[in-house]
Amino acid sequence: MPTDRREAINQTIQSRGEIHLSELAELFPDVSSMTLRRDLESLERQGLVVRTRGGAKSMAHLSMIKEAAYTQRQVTNAGAKMAIADKASQLVEEGRSIYIDSGTTCMYFAQRLSDISLFVLTPAPNIALELAKNANIKVNLTGGQLNRETLTLTGFNATEYVKSLNIDYAFMAASAFSPDSGFSCGDYYEAELKRLIIRKAQHVVLLMDTSKMNNRLPYTFARLSSIQTLVTDAPLPEEIQKLALQAHVRLL
Repeated sequence: MPTDRREAINQTIQSRGEIHLSELAELFPDVSSMTLRRDLESLERQGLVVRTRGGAKSMAHLSMIKEAAYTQRQVTNAGAKMAIADKASQLVEEGRSIYIDSGTTCMYFAQRLSDISLFVLTPAPNIALELAKNANIKVNLTGGQLNRETLTLTGFNATEYVKSLNIDYAFMAASAFSPDSGFSCGDYYEAELKRLIIRKAQHVVLLMDTSKMNNRLPYTFARLSSIQTLVTDAPLPEEIQKLALQAHVRLL
């Protein structure tokens, strides 16, 4: 029966993490490759697997890979990120409306916030859950489509909601900075949201460890002239420090 075969295929994929069509053909020699492809299509529609070129992978397996990647980013330069978070948390004043960007440095920052009266907007569900531990912090998500790689909500719904809000302080993250390209990231829609936040905020604080200096990614979302405060873990390279001072950026 097709149902029994598909269940057997699903169990095999879940136990192995992934499978190739050639392996399925060996397991079910009396079933055509076209039928096996239809079986995989059916399992994908049920949200159990994701088809790949020549086979399929378990959704649970993919989730573990993404979680491991996020965990790896979190421990990379952890000391530097914690130092940045400690300094940035001193800038938060009770009663303010603040934005907290996505990313591991911003997560460390969120973990250091005191349980004081704040309105916090974030595009990051994991940061929202962290902040929800504080009874006095009003937590708001931007809404939008979730980027599973960066755990960021972006898109039309996010930008439309942000347009309706006033933001006192925006605590932003960048994946790279160079004097010629400015602050950049690797996702078009995230860059679009970051640009809007920077336009809406009264004061922009950029959190970035110095390992990201003199690098660039495809999408520039800000220049030094776009921000008011730059929080880093160590002294900036002399050239960048000079440019920051010329742009009247406060360095912490």
